[in-house]
Amino acid sequence: MARRRTGFGGPRISREGEPRDSVKTKIVHLTSVHPVRDTRIFHRECKTLAEAGYEVVLIAPHHKEVVQDGVTIRPVPIPTGRLNRMLKTVGQIYLAALREGADVYHFHDPELIPAGLLLKLCGKKVVADVHEDVPADILTKFWLPRWIR
Repeated sequence: MARRRTGFGGPRISREGEPRDSVKTKIVHLTSVHPVRDTRIFHRECKTLAEAGYEVVLIAPHHKEVVQDGVTIRPVPIPTGRLNRMLKTVGQIYLAALREGADVYHFHDPELIPAGLLLKLCGKKVVADVHEDVPADILTKFWLPRWIR
């Protein structure tokens, strides 16, 4: 039996076990911090990938599931505070990502590194796209104890 995926352009096997040449590569973007219509994530990355023919899902805190410009937005509950977001929301995003069965997972926030590592341990292809200067940012987080900064 053929493998499920041999790179971005390789053959895919349907859930029924039959080859499907018309199946699109599925890319799932993950964010716990950015709004769902973030300029960089949604407009520059997700929409561009959808326009290029990829199946694109964005998992993020939001009120409801919607499809916009070819991008499916899968919501997780909106967190009520920073600690809730870092602990509970990260787990919710990870579980939602696993349910997607994507070819590639692309995360955008440093707090999603544990989810990215778990996906990688499950054999998934993972892209870490954290554009913030995290060490410098941590120095400005006055809500963190001094010994952590």
